[in-house]
Amino acid sequence: MTLEQYWSALRKRWKLIILCLLVAGLGAYIASKFMAPLYQSTTLVEITIGSGSSNQADINSLSASEQLAQVEAQLATSDTVLREVASHYPGLTAGQLAKEATTVPKLNIQLFEIDVLDPSPTRAAALANDIAGTFIKQQIQQTQQDNAQSQQQIQLDLQQTQKQIGTITSQVDTLRAEKGSDAQISALETQLNALQQRYSQGQLLLTQLELAEMQSSNFLRIVQPAQPASAPTRPDIRLNTAAGLLIGLVNGLSLAVLLELLDTRIRTEEELTKFLDWSVLATVWRPASSKKDKHEALVDPPQHSANVESYRILRSNIGFSAVDKPLRSIVVTSATPHDGKSTTAANLAIFMAKAGKRTLLIDADLRHPTVGKTFHLSTNKMGLSNAVIACASLQFATSTPSITQSSAPLPSSTPFPANFSLNPYMHAVDMPNLLVMPAGPLPPNPPELLDSKAMERFLTALASCGAEVIIFDTPPLLGLSDANILAPKVDGVLIVVDITSANKKNLKRAKELLAKSGSRVLGCVVNKQRQSRKDSAYSYYYYYSAEEEGQGKSMQNGHVPSVPATTVLPGPPRQR
Repeated sequence: MTLEQYWSALRKRWKLIILCLLVAGLGAYIASKFMAPLYQSTTLVEITIGSGSSNQADINSLSASEQLAQVEAQLATSDTVLREVASHYPGLTAGQLAKEATTVPKLNIQLFEIDVLDPSPTRAAALANDIAGTFIKQQIQQTQQDNAQSQQQIQLDLQQTQKQIGTITSQVDTLRAEKGSDAQISALETQLNALQQRYSQGQLLLTQLELAEMQSSNFLRIVQPAQPASAPTRPDIRLNTAAGLLIGLVNGLSLAVLLELLDTRIRTEEELTKFLDWSVLATVWRPASSKKDKHEALVDPPQHSANVESYRILRSNIGFSAVDKPLRSIVVTSATPHDGKSTTAANLAIFMAKAGKRTLLIDADLRHPTVGKTFHLSTNKMGLSNAVIACASLQFATSTPSITQSSAPLPSSTPFPANFSLNPYMHAVDMPNLLVMPAGPLPPNPPELLDSKAMERFLTALASCGAEVIIFDTPPLLGLSDANILAPKVDGVLIVVDITSANKKNLKRAKELLAKSGSRVLGCVVNKQRQSRKDSAYSYYYYYSAEEEGQGKSMQNGHVPSVPATTVLPGPPRQR
């Protein structure tokens, strides 16, 4: 799809987009209203580093890499801390508390926060403070326990070292009293110096551990205790509603584009013109609700009627099509049944006759003919099938012009039998300049009859029938070959489209059939267009019709005789 097609799809389905937008936004708003409010409380914990710590280098390394705050933040919500805190609150488990409590380390500083979400603001604050206090207490206890074990181990080592120092000192004194060898005394003194140095280091380490134990109580401290929140943190009604509106908009746009890609319908003249690349020659309005099932062939309708003007426009546009190329014979057909082609053909013939042109309407639908019923002709009238059979035995010269080659009557020298005429098959109706040729007896194989040599002779004979315009009413294009056989043999093809049920697939197939047969398509007639006073054309006719009706009432009130209503010839019960 092009950008223009996307924009057209969005414009066509703007109501759907607005509906999705409102439904999603309103749904998010209502859901947020009914959600249980949650209150958040936060405790801020600081990590302090003492200068006398024995592992100062390691702590500085962790601090520089911002890992210390992250480690402590993770430990604050460990299972041991949460289990102890949960034991302080009846009915609360460590698993439930784990879903409510989170920790967030601060960047570039030795701080982290403990957040708790709970339906009760006071309980949320109490839990946050309790987690922080329990964590600090456990950390101090663990540090003290580790220091105590270290001090105990160092003290045992110092005691052993002191015993060794005393033993070696006694040996040195004994050797000196007995005047032992200097080598033995020197070796013992070396061992004694090493033990004394080890003892001094142990004492220094013990002092450092005692100092670290004193400082460990201040390693973690609460710098900002949690307070009960005055407003719920969740749900955020405005944020949720905005998110719902955004989701609804995206879904609406996506749904509009998807429906456009999947939609096979055509509902406007603009879509029809773009899809088929054929001109719309006229628009016929759908009958009013009171005449929903009564489709009429307008013989002499009221002066100001939208459909009267529609057929006048159709007649004029067909006349414009004949400017560059003669246009005497026209096939009126449709893609599918019940599009209104028979009614359109009858009305077109009527308005051609009203314009003073000698018009012949031929019912070439040899399957379900309706023209005879429309004009109230008896069923025993001879028609098209009789004429074609009559032409079967005639021998025409190959140079004889056909209806697609000449619109003038044949010269007297044409080799027609002197007694041959199409007049028995053409019947006058209650309309000047209009002759009707019904279908006649229905043949068993209409396509064979229409594609026969006799049909070609019949078409040639029509050149001398005296008609200026010949209109053929044929079956639909899809599923039957009748119309596609006849279409290339005439000057032009008129396609009737029921805009209320137009289908892209059917219209595309009909266009392909006409293109393959080399038929000349004059354009489309949009049929059964819904009446709307907002439409510029229909509102124009509606306005002048109402104005004329008001003038008629005024004349009647002034005792001026009114003009009698014109007659309308009813057509078949169903458009075909």
